[in-house]
Amino acid sequence: MSTHVKETKQEQKNLFIAMVLVVAVLFGFDFLFSSKQENTVAVPIEAPTEVVSQATNTASVVADSSVPQPVRDVQNIAVENNFLSGNMTSSGVFDALSLTTYKQTDAQDSPNVDLLTPKSYWVDFAWMATNAAMPNQTDGWQVIGDKLTPETPMTFVYENTDVKIERTVSLDNAYMFTVSDTLTNRKNAPISVALKGQVHRHMTADKLTPSVVHEGFLSLIDGKLVEKDYSDVEDDNFSDKTTGGWMGITDKYWQSVMIFDQALKDVDVSFNRQDNLYTAGFKTGYETIGSGSTLTRTTRLFAGAKKLDLINAYEKELNIPKFDLSIDFGWFYFLTRPFLAFLNWLYAIVGNMGVAILIFATLIRIAMLPIATKSYESMAKMRKFQPKMKLLQERYKNDRMRLQQEMMKLYQREKINPAGGCLPMLLQIPVFYALYKVLSVSINMRQAPFFGWIHDLSMPDPSSIFTAFGYLDWPIPSFLNIGIWPVLMGLTMWVQQKLNPAPADKDQARMFKMLPIIFTFMLGSFASGLVIYWTWSNVLSIAQQKYIMKKVGV
Repeated sequence: MSTHVKETKQEQKNLFIAMVLVVAVLFGFDFLFSSKQENTVAVPIEAPTEVVSQATNTASVVADSSVPQPVRDVQNIAVENNFLSGNMTSSGVFDALSLTTYKQTDAQDSPNVDLLTPKSYWVDFAWMATNAAMPNQTDGWQVIGDKLTPETPMTFVYENTDVKIERTVSLDNAYMFTVSDTLTNRKNAPISVALKGQVHRHMTADKLTPSVVHEGFLSLIDGKLVEKDYSDVEDDNFSDKTTGGWMGITDKYWQSVMIFDQALKDVDVSFNRQDNLYTAGFKTGYETIGSGSTLTRTTRLFAGAKKLDLINAYEKELNIPKFDLSIDFGWFYFLTRPFLAFLNWLYAIVGNMGVAILIFATLIRIAMLPIATKSYESMAKMRKFQPKMKLLQERYKNDRMRLQQEMMKLYQREKINPAGGCLPMLLQIPVFYALYKVLSVSINMRQAPFFGWIHDLSMPDPSSIFTAFGYLDWPIPSFLNIGIWPVLMGLTMWVQQKLNPAPADKDQARMFKMLPIIFTFMLGSFASGLVIYWTWSNVLSIAQQKYIMKKVGV
């Protein structure tokens, strides 16, 4: 898998602390957020009472020289298109896939991102039966074709005295595989069969670092998204039933998701762990096939990058319900999703993600201009009449009730709304958090360069001021890794404070003065793209506020 460093939940915690500090200073109370969604109630899957016979159970197989026997050697089949390279096995295991358009690092000689790897991260399909011999992963199949490409699908055939399975595997020009199985009952009696698909991943403790973007199990169950961290199934496996949907394992930028037949009812979906092996799986209900009859089941496998436009296209063209939810849009989905789509559109036009972020910030400011104008006018008036407020504070410093009454009279007489200046901050909290999620999940941010020393907008600013921007080679604590852009953000925040009237309460005023410093250190570990957005947004706010102050006569 990619060695791209993950942001940790400490970053998300810092963001919440920052937002709480702003609102607490302005209003005097805390907003409490929870980073965990409500857990979905798990419904245990009842194990079938029938005993499933495998191909290795030769007691149920009668040798018949007239029936072709499967090839016993498992073969590797090359898989290739413009975005994928790897192989699958003739027994139905996808165990080696590289993403050829993505590198593990931004170094020129960096290898491709490996999505699926043998014995570490793989996907498989299997048939089960209650009264017939079925192939297992050690059985080879007859192979028709040489290489799986968009132009050349592969066909695999398995035959014994009980069943014949014809499997056709096709690949499109991106990341979608289609696996279509037709099973024929060769017995003189009905058989009961079920299809299962599984995504397996070996994960060691050092790879289970929490991330600001969901990584782990995910599924759409009866139209509702279910997300489980790896740690969620360490002690308590998950299982449920669904009609339609999908399931798999997701990373920050990549995922392996199986989409089963949407018409099937009571499909079992499960997430479980055995030692260091984590498995997401589905299993259809058992179906009876009469003698000589056939059953066809089609399953799709998405194995690739989580690009919104591509996922939207699959959702529409293949009727995959709510497939866009496989991207972690967070709580503010109604903002995050359109923000991501619009930011991708800007990026497609300008060709630089950093420039797209600056344009996006400008447009957000324009959209909020009417509300911001009224708020800044209110704040400018408060600053203009601040000498009168201080006079009242001195006069009634021992009578807080009278002071409040006189202050309210002043507000009414001068038509000042003391809370008006806080409205833009309240509106920006969901907007900022939505953009934070957008920049965290957008694959266009990954290894995207800006100008100068910013070579990856998804990573923190590397220009630490405490190492003289790299000239001093000495160990420093991680919280002192403060780059130029976080410092610029802190300075613009300080300038904004100077334009606003100081809080009446002295303790609140002192805390307010500390905010630029606190934010500078907090944002030092944030993605540089987010810090650039905030800094530019502050610059636009300062320009607008200066204009309004001049207009009001401050």
